[in-house]
Formats: sequence, C-alpha cells, structure tokens
Amino acid sequence: MKQTGNRTLNLIVIFSLFVTVLATVISLAFFRNRLRTLTAPVNGPVSYDRHYAFICDNPQDNFNNAVFRAASEEFEAGGDYLEFMGKNLNIPYSRYELMKIAINARVDGIIVESDDSEEMTQLINKAAEGGIPVITMGTDNASSHRNSFVGFGYYDLGQNYGKEILKEIKDETQTVLVLMRQDTENSAQNIIFQGIRDTINKSESSRYFRLRTLAVSESSTFGAEESISDLIMGDEPLPDIMICLSELYTNCVAQALVDYNRVGETSVYGFYTNRTILEDIRKNILTATVTVDTAQMGRYCADAVREYKEYGFVNEYLPADIKVITASNVEHYIDREVQGVE
Repeated sequence: MKQTGNRTLNLIVIFSLFVTVLATVISLAFFRNRLRTLTAPVNGPVSYDRHYAFICDNPQDNFNNAVFRAASEEFEAGGDYLEFMGKNLNIPYSRYELMKIAINARVDGIIVESDDSEEMTQLINKAAEGGIPVITMGTDNASSHRNSFVGFGYYDLGQNYGKEILKEIKDETQTVLVLMRQDTENSAQNIIFQGIRDTINKSESSRYFRLRTLAVSESSTFGAEESISDLIMGDEPLPDIMICLSELYTNCVAQALVDYNRVGETSVYGFYTNRTILEDIRKNILTATVTVDTAQMGRYCADAVREYKEYGFVNEYLPADIKVITASNVEHYIDREVQGVE
C-alpha cells in the first residue's frame, strides 16, 4: 500500500510539472505568434522594428494602464511595439512568470513594476546577462542590474501628504490614520509613511497630530472593501484624517463614507486620480488626492529603453512629477479627463 501511495504521489508531482512546463511553452508561443500576427484593421499587416515587454503586478490597475498607454504611444511613434504582457488572458500569470516568458521570447527590452524580492532580482539579472535592458517602473529593485528606475520619490510623496495634513491644524489634537498594505516589507509604503511622519514631526504644529497606521487586507478587491467597510461602519468615531496609499483604498473609503452616511466626519486624502476620485473631490467626499504624472512616467520609460539601446547608458533614476489635486484645482483636471488628456 505504501509503495502504491508513493507511486501515486510521484505521478501527481510529474503531472503537475508537465502542466506547468506546457503552460509556459504555450504562453511563449502565444506571445511570439501575437507579435508576428499584429495587424491594423484597415492597412493590413504592420511590421515593427523592435518588440518590448511591459509587465506589472495588476494589469487591471488604472495607474499601470495609464503608464502603459503613454509608453506605448512613444514606442509606436518610433516604429516599435510595446506588449502589455499578461493582460486580457484567461490564465493569470505572476510578474515572475511573465518575466521568464519575456526573457525566453528575447524581447528587445523590458519595463517592469518590480519589487525587492530575490526572485525578481535574479530575473532582472538574467535578462541583463542576455543583453535585454530592464527599466523598473513605479517600484524599484536597486540591488539588481536594472538599467534605470522610472518612478517618483516615495519620500517626496509622503512629504506632500504631510504638508497637506499640516493645513488641517486645529486647537485640539487630531488623529491621522494611514491605510497601508499588510505587507510590512513593502519598502515603498514604508518610505511614504516616513515622509509623512518626518514632515509632521519637524513642524512646530506636530503636537496637534497623532499618527497611526492600519493594515488593510489586499488579498482581493473584496478583501480591501470589507476591511475598510468594517472601519467606516463601526460605532467608534472616525479618525479626524485618513490617508489612503492606493487608488483602491481611496475608492473604497469614499464609497463606504457615502454608503454609511458618514461623509464629512473625516478628511480623506487619496492616491492617484480617476474620474470617480475627481468627482468625489468636487463633491467634498474627498479632501484631496496626491497623484503622479503617469504620462510623463510612460514617456520616460520609453526614452530610457531607447537611450540605452542607442548609447549603452542611461540615467539611473528618472523621477516623474507629483501633483496635489484639491477642490481649488479639481475642475482643471476634470476638464482634462473629459478631453481625454492624461
């Protein structure tokens, strides 16, 4: 019986490995075939000089899509093609799997929303060893052989939040709650929080603010919604000020405040911008949002890859502009949104 059980286990392991390898091979063939068969709806087949890969953690995220659109336009204007790998596929792939596919497909360059993991470091280094330039976007991996990082200063972002919070000074002490991911090793959010804390602590008004954090579940959109709904619908008074470090948290908090009729009980500072966030600022559901120039980020990504391909070197860090949108300037951004301007 024991031998039969071991044999069954071995067959299961072998079958699982076979399925994994087969899925990778099929994905690689799919991406290669997709590039060869790209067609224009009117003018027939389109040929591109170079094929680049765009990889991010969440292909549905508006921030990532905005960066991709801007980068794609830059590449296309120069006769190159940028592939949004992993988007609109029935099978979800991790960033690591997509990196392996891009490397095996021998793309001309990779733009990736990185992380600090050892696996990502090894994949970036493998791409570099194969002559594939890698530009990290949004989140860096400074310990790897990446060629450049296009993003924004997380500490600067935190400082912008801190400066806005200091404008909320009142006679009594106020509680400032920062909504953060449960992933405590996420260096980006920790640096943003440090920027907020330092800006407030260095101010003469620091005694009027008490800073706290709340870890929000991000296993799924529903998980985040549930965590935030529990906070908003509770019997306890809401914090005086809330800071949301993601677009998802911003949308969830605004919706929960409306659903539970608690608009006006807390000042909410969001992250990024979309039409809903802009309208929520206009309606005074949100106080403000801090966002990054995604169009600029996309252009910088394209420029960085091309510059390295042409000259063999590129600036190590290309920071995009940070903007604060409040009730005083939100109409300008709504107008741009209506006109389709990034």
